[in-house]
Amino acid sequence: MNLAWAIPAAWLPLLVLIAVAAALWVRRHYLSTEPPAPRGVRRLLAGLRTSAVVLLLAAIAGPRLQRSGDVALPPEAVIVVEDSASMGLRDAPGDPARWDGALAWAAQVESLLARRDPPVRATVLRGNGLAATRALRDAPGEPPSAVGTDLGRLAAETTRAWSSRNLRALVLVTDGQETQAAAQGPVAPTDGALPLLIGVGDPSGPADLELADVRYPETAFVGDQVVVEAVVAVRGPPRRDDLRLRLALVQDADTLAAVTAVVGPGDPTLRVELAFTPRAAGLQVARLLVAPLVNERYLANNEVSLAVAVRQDREKLLLISGRPDWNVRVFAQAAAQERRLTLDVVHPGERGLRLDGAPWTPPRGAAGWLDWDGVILLGDAAGQGDLDVEGLAAAVGDGLGLLVVDSPRTDLPAALAGLLPVVRGGAVGGSGSLQVRREEAGHSLLSGLSADAAAWAWLPPLGPSAPARARPEAKVLLTSPGRDGAGPSPLLAIGAAGKGAVAWLGTDELWTLAFWQPPASAAGVTEHPVRRLARNLLVWTAAGDELGGVTIAGHRTLYREGEAIRLETQVRGLRGEGMSGAIALELRDTTPAGAPRSFTPTPVPGELGRGRVTLPPQAPGRYRVRPVAAGTDSALGPEREFVVVSALPEEAQVRQDRRRLRALAAAWGGYYVDGHAPGAARSLAGVLDAADWSAATGERRSEVRLVHGWWLIAVATLLLGAEWAVRRARGML
Repeated sequence: MNLAWAIPAAWLPLLVLIAVAAALWVRRHYLSTEPPAPRGVRRLLAGLRTSAVVLLLAAIAGPRLQRSGDVALPPEAVIVVEDSASMGLRDAPGDPARWDGALAWAAQVESLLARRDPPVRATVLRGNGLAATRALRDAPGEPPSAVGTDLGRLAAETTRAWSSRNLRALVLVTDGQETQAAAQGPVAPTDGALPLLIGVGDPSGPADLELADVRYPETAFVGDQVVVEAVVAVRGPPRRDDLRLRLALVQDADTLAAVTAVVGPGDPTLRVELAFTPRAAGLQVARLLVAPLVNERYLANNEVSLAVAVRQDREKLLLISGRPDWNVRVFAQAAAQERRLTLDVVHPGERGLRLDGAPWTPPRGAAGWLDWDGVILLGDAAGQGDLDVEGLAAAVGDGLGLLVVDSPRTDLPAALAGLLPVVRGGAVGGSGSLQVRREEAGHSLLSGLSADAAAWAWLPPLGPSAPARARPEAKVLLTSPGRDGAGPSPLLAIGAAGKGAVAWLGTDELWTLAFWQPPASAAGVTEHPVRRLARNLLVWTAAGDELGGVTIAGHRTLYREGEAIRLETQVRGLRGEGMSGAIALELRDTTPAGAPRSFTPTPVPGELGRGRVTLPPQAPGRYRVRPVAAGTDSALGPEREFVVVSALPEEAQVRQDRRRLRALAAAWGGYYVDGHAPGAARSLAGVLDAADWSAATGERRSEVRLVHGWWLIAVATLLLGAEWAVRRARGML
């Protein structure tokens, strides 16, 4: 037994000094009251107030009487019966459900432990690792209905709950089927607890077809062919003949694709491919079906849902050139290397502007220009034909991307010049090699380009650039030397005009640089920097800066019922670099009554700006998730959509997963007993007899807080109330 304090012991003398000072101050106070109090009354009042002060100081000191000693802890065992819907399946018509067999095994373990000398206390629980475990006696007749199982988490959380007790054995009665694939990894019980897994259910199972693996691209474009690869597992008794299987990919009442294939007698799997062409944009959800065998009992695993995010089309760019020169060829070659882009080229012909060899009429008004995602104007293109530059400028304000490739010879209309991130005019820019501004080297438009001047030194010098100066809000990414020792002139600048993004390039001599081959000394050049710049310009004009802000990484479009949803977030600055920031993920379903729910990602160590979050399994339906500023409704990034399908994963678990249970037992250093095998009861008794059931010695601590609780307030109130009553009776101020 010892006395402890809530504050450091070094502070106790200070409290004593405060108590003495308070007593002296109270005594002095009562020497000067009106009317003067008699000595006896004065001592009484000073004692009451001083006692109250000392009591409060004692409460601050927090004296505690601590006792500790050893106590014997008897051995205990915990039996957990897997509580998921697959345990309600019957392995054959007329057989009892796996749940009934699991309860019988749990009762047998209890009986074996109760017959030991001394008896071992056993606690029987039900759980699946995704929700809190419950005592079996609290719901003895409730059938298993939960969706999903994580045996690793179930073992870890159960042993953690019993960490302060003498847990000697952890018994899991399960069919070994997991929907979470043991995402927690092997989790071995600690402190001498013996892991024992009892498998229930037929390890072989009846004749069954299962779509074991399905792979497909999660994004596609309208008109693209989407290839779905599927692996069908064939289980059951040995076969002597070939088996013809039919697979179909259906969407609502339409069959998108179908195939019939043959699997040989000794082949356990069949691999097939189906292809279809999506004809509409959006999140397209389809079902892959394999026709069942005759008398096949379990049909839930004959079907898999898939979701493909279909984009309306590739980003479309329109390039308008004053003449069909080599600059056009450079951009055409750059567009051909970007799968996400299509490039339409307009150039003058004998009888006006032409597109793909046919006469072309320029759009009138903003709506016509918005058929494209971006427009590139080369040289004096704005002065060609009958271009509606006012409509083009209005389209940029509505979100159209614009790239102007300028030169000292170009004369732009005022409607377009006002959109540029530079003010044209002044002295013509100097000639020389282009340079990357180091402070903007991380910008997405310069991705893959080095800021080191040596990486560009082998290129020939540029001619004079267009006369211009950057606007205050513009970003200047490339410069060229100024004339006569003046500061560098802007060569590539970007900015915004309404909802659209605008880029300005002050030279039309990219082609001279793009066709200049690097010398042998430039061995580190993996991609021609000017050709990479041309590609970046096209992508940025069509899609803008996609690297800035907050993005959701590793995002899937389809999850199954009972499956945890794991997402990653990435916070990036305007230059694409990782940045710290307090964000949350807002999840809502697409129903009108769906209320948003917020989840906070956990930072990933060593990766600035990256976070991970696991959303709990969701009910079937469509959901949207978006990053927002923590504690607000302010969106920080694009919204994503995903689908949760009613895949009935529990009904697809048609057999005991003996391989998984053996792997877990080996990883945990425990034992596996196949409850379906002959002699399982003897094996179970042997494992329990070999376990260590010795008692353990634990430390028991108790603590009594001496100055604490309601009585402290009551005594202090009583002391101060008594002082006030005496003062009032005496008429003292």
